Amino acid sequence: VTAVTNLFTGRPARAIVNRIVRELGPIGADTPAFPLAAVAIAPLRARAESQGSCDFSPLWSGQNASGCREVPAAELTRELAGALRA
Repeated sequence: VTAVTNLFTGRPARAIVNRIVRELGPIGADTPAFPLAAVAIAPLRARAESQGSCDFSPLWSGQNASGCREVPAAELTRELAGALRA
């Protein structure tokens, strides 16, 4: 699930919903303006990431995250190169 949020940068952008977006809501009226929002969340993000958690990390996404699939990099590269040749 994705949402437009301003929590990570202070500007709206689409991200995969994680803990911070769920708990604070996607658009925070009190979110610091760009670029200060990233600075404000940095300690939470660093601590969570050091523990292997993405609860406070920006997980940028387009609108069709459910249409994504896991694919090895080599396979993706071949597909993209093939599309260029076509």
